[in-house]
Amino acid sequence: MRRIGTLDDSVQAQKFCDYLVTKEIDATWDDQNEGCDIWIREESAVETARQELAEFRQDSSAAKYQVGDKVRKIREQRVADNARRQKNMKKFSGSRTPGRGLAGFGGGGRQSGIPLTIGIIVLSILASVGTNFGRNLGWQDPALPDFRERLSGEAKAYLAMSFVDRYHYVESDGDSLASIKKGQLWRLVTPMFLHGGTMHLLFNMLWIYSLGSSLERLHGTLAFAGLVVFTEIIGMAVQVFLPDWMPAGLRGSPFAIGASGAVYGLFGFIWMRPRFEALYPIVIPQQTALLMLGWLVLCMTPIIPNVANGAHLGGLLGGVIAAYAWPGRVS
Repeated sequence: MRRIGTLDDSVQAQKFCDYLVTKEIDATWDDQNEGCDIWIREESAVETARQELAEFRQDSSAAKYQVGDKVRKIREQRVADNARRQKNMKKFSGSRTPGRGLAGFGGGGRQSGIPLTIGIIVLSILASVGTNFGRNLGWQDPALPDFRERLSGEAKAYLAMSFVDRYHYVESDGDSLASIKKGQLWRLVTPMFLHGGTMHLLFNMLWIYSLGSSLERLHGTLAFAGLVVFTEIIGMAVQVFLPDWMPAGLRGSPFAIGASGAVYGLFGFIWMRPRFEALYPIVIPQQTALLMLGWLVLCMTPIIPNVANGAHLGGLLGGVIAAYAWPGRVS
């Protein structure tokens, strides 16, 4: 806090501090032997408050300083907002001390009440391990007449969950939407359950649990499901349709796998939502945001090859859009 000056008595000091509240400046005063000191809470507001104090001293009886009803409503709203914030925190913090962090980064929480988050993790493990992470599946040339018969069960499962079946892709002369056009709409989402290795799976599932558990507790399973599906579809769309003239790390491909598009979607939502709802009870710690954004950029370089950067970017974009368009406030 910073002291900005003194007024003659407590009546004048209270009147001035009330006026500052209407200007969204937090101020207080204390009684001294030779008047009342005025204190400003935020450093960024000090200069503005000093200018206001100079004007107040010139004419403290001006009409603009008659703010009794207005400041009372503001303070009542602050009390109501604080109560709502505490209520919201209890939705996902369980029995631990409420805070504004994430479940995996200091926010705490319990496993009950997050069936979709746990379901995504379980399905991802089963699908990734069940398809042997897409390795050593004995891929055959999709142009061969007996292509299907040559595939192992693991390969068939992998093809069924990929965005586009390789046979459909070859048959349609490289149409990335060939399988979707056949009505196989599940492929818009199922690639998120496939992963290319143990570390790929572990990395994504840690983030799904950390980000998803907080969101599912706060907004409910149905709303959380909509957010996951929306960001995953946006991520896949960007990944599929990035043009070939883009740099190597940003070229489109319909064969991308992994939950990172949804991960960046959930990150983007939590990162941006407090900017549109001031009392939103979850925030991304600054160091976590820097880590996610730094990884996003690093993956676009040759240092980390074979990454679905379009899915990362698309998921992040979807999360930001959802944060802006999310209906209403948490209540």
